[in-house]
Amino acid sequence: MSRTRTNRQPSMGDVAAAVGVSKTTISRYLHGEFGYMSEETRERIAAVIDELGYRPNKMAQGLKATVSHMVGVTIADIGNPFSSLLLKGIQQVCRSRDVQLLVSDSNNQVALERTNIESLLDAQVDGLIVNTVGGDDAWLADYCASADHRPMVLLDRIVEPIDCDCVSTDNRAGVAMMLDHLLERGYGAVVFVTGPAEGVSTRTARIEGVESYLRDGRIDGEVLVYEDAATLPSTLPGVLGRYAGRRVCLFANNDETMRDLLETLPESARGVVGLCAFADERWARYSGEGITCLDQNPVAMGRAAATALISRAYDGADGPYEVTRMPARLCVFASTRG
Repeated sequence: MSRTRTNRQPSMGDVAAAVGVSKTTISRYLHGEFGYMSEETRERIAAVIDELGYRPNKMAQGLKATVSHMVGVTIADIGNPFSSLLLKGIQQVCRSRDVQLLVSDSNNQVALERTNIESLLDAQVDGLIVNTVGGDDAWLADYCASADHRPMVLLDRIVEPIDCDCVSTDNRAGVAMMLDHLLERGYGAVVFVTGPAEGVSTRTARIEGVESYLRDGRIDGEVLVYEDAATLPSTLPGVLGRYAGRRVCLFANNDETMRDLLETLPESARGVVGLCAFADERWARYSGEGITCLDQNPVAMGRAAATALISRAYDGADGPYEVTRMPARLCVFASTRG
């Protein structure tokens, strides 16, 4: 079938509609740009082209695309306040360069993150900032290694080996700073509380930092990994009981974990057990009498990521990829002063 129902030659739009993808995807297929395209998609495109008898316009194919002045951002969980501050920093830099942001939420789902990235590329973004869900390092690395990849910066969570620029908190240094503070305040034990760390570089780095510090023997403690806040009421009393007679502090991986702890902490432990977290200072300062925190300055992290991306996408930077580890700031409040 070489013509459409209107008796005209089939167009790229006809092929795209029949396959169920964008015209940009068809264009990339015709140019041999398969870097992020699945084998199944390629086979469907080939079959439809053959069925319709589509013949590309060679003159149109020869036209060079111009930059779109758009940057794509995919966020692991846009409902997290930390994420909104990352976006604020990204926006500040992009606005100063007249670059538009296209933002997608992955809702902590790996498959959705892939879909987001493909959709952003279909929209012809000039580069990507990815706050990855985690657990999909190989796919991201393959994309960065593809011949037609756009510049990409990983934000907050990083992938190793390094295949693109990355911006992250210096998590190990932050952990050591907090634990030094607890020692100075006379705490004899610390329990680091976190969600599952598999595939999430920030959690892994923090756990490793805590475990390394504990091995030095200056303070006792452990890492408590929990799947769901509903399990904490039955778990916490036993954990705290192991350190009876010593000053113990619960160290939350982030402000969400701290909220889970505040909701489930036994009444007998309130005002007795110390509390601290990686968290935004403005939130921690006004939580009760104030919770000691490590503020990561996510706005500055977002600015650093956008600056790195723009330098490669628009300013011609082509040096080795860099990992920027930004220091956290210790903010001491009443929760560890007693």
